[in-house]
Amino acid sequence: MFNQAYTESMEDGQETARSQEREVLGSSIRLMREADASPDHHGKRVEAIYFTTRLWSHFLNDLVSADNVNSDEMKAGLISIGIFIMRHIEKMRQDKTQKFGPVVDVSKTIYDGLGNG
Repeated sequence: MFNQAYTESMEDGQETARSQEREVLGSSIRLMREADASPDHHGKRVEAIYFTTRLWSHFLNDLVSADNVNSDEMKAGLISIGIFIMRHIEKMRQDKTQKFGPVVDVSKTIYDGLGNG
């Protein structure tokens, strides 16, 4: 009985985490799209860069945590994606002509993979 309750609790916790991850990824995608749609609005670009950097810093810290239960293969793949995103965002800080497109595309794929929460 306890094992079943524990398993259900863990599954509920994972579903909640997925839902929250999907929600913040959706916010990041929205901010990046808005920034690209308004290239003369510096504040939107800064907000999208800041939000996305903080989000992926959090994801990367979680992925290297000993508490992370994902497989090593999954963690390695997501860490590689996170590094790609952080590098692209850094390029955007240095080159104002860079767009969010590649980061939006990757983020949207992950967002879709998280399901409907």
